[in-house]
Amino acid sequence: MGLQNESMLSYLEDNQRFADLFNQLYFKGKQIVNADRLEEASETYRGKPGEKDSGRIRDIKKRLKSGRELKVLAVESQSEISYIMPWRVMDYDSREYGEQIRKAQRENRRRDKAGEEVYKSAGERMSGMGREERLAPVYTICLYHGAEPWDGPRSLKDMMDFGDEEPEEGDSQAWEECFADYPLRLVSACEPMDCSGFRTSLRDLFEILPYRRDKERLKELLERNPAYRRMDEETARTISVLMGIKNFGENEERFKTEEGYDMCQAIREMMEDSRQEGIAEGEARGEARGEARGEIKGSASQIIEIIDNIRKELHCSLEKACIVGGKTQAEYRQAKAICGKP
Repeated sequence: MGLQNESMLSYLEDNQRFADLFNQLYFKGKQIVNADRLEEASETYRGKPGEKDSGRIRDIKKRLKSGRELKVLAVESQSEISYIMPWRVMDYDSREYGEQIRKAQRENRRRDKAGEEVYKSAGERMSGMGREERLAPVYTICLYHGAEPWDGPRSLKDMMDFGDEEPEEGDSQAWEECFADYPLRLVSACEPMDCSGFRTSLRDLFEILPYRRDKERLKELLERNPAYRRMDEETARTISVLMGIKNFGENEERFKTEEGYDMCQAIREMMEDSRQEGIAEGEARGEARGEARGEIKGSASQIIEIIDNIRKELHCSLEKACIVGGKTQAEYRQAKAICGKP
């Protein structure tokens, strides 16, 4: 896992931010998820005993308890575009339901062996679960925080090939309409989004990320939002990683003030460093082009000198001199044009 993913996941481990993310993206800012009722639940999903399965590890998974009700909330963090992400999320969710089912089945078998009345029908015994038993619903967010626009699938349907419309095979559109889709709850941080419902510093994080490559919009945001001049440490560090501010950790004391961290100054210095690097690269390329031009001109001068010396020594035509010198007349004329000779 890369540094960007590690930073984002560490930032979202905080229950207040985790709840804020779900409240904004699922409920448009309405406070449905209570951070005080979240419990850490990250784990590795494994197959049944005897199955060859290396397991799947959720990036972040938490349980939300409200009375007897239980819900499972998860975040999958992506710094790179995944072209199989809908399937991956579906696989994670399916494994979560599988874990719940196996847990219920084990408990039911234990009670059954203890002589309790567990199953009321052959169907319940075969299933290992009662007709009234229910699972905890799973809600998964795919959080993409890369700089490139997301061009991957946004649902399982986007990964399918329904074929062309051929009469003997049926209407492909009809097949597509019948398909049991699995949507991807995608948050693309490189795209501007409505941040008005956020109650934590996630607002500042998601407001700035879409403008990583737009210097003018970035400057406007920094000038109008004073929050970036008094940023808390965790948010400042996360922004520094996702924005690509080099050596922020080693120099963070320079940006620390009594109110917090001045990320405006850090980002301005980053942009200035990028500008200077661009100038240096341009100069290096210019020098390289100059050297190349010098080499070409030197080679052209040699061609002219060789052919002219042959003509002088042999008192021959240009055609014969070129044959003796192993060059064509076109090469000779081109050499003279490069050197600016008539």
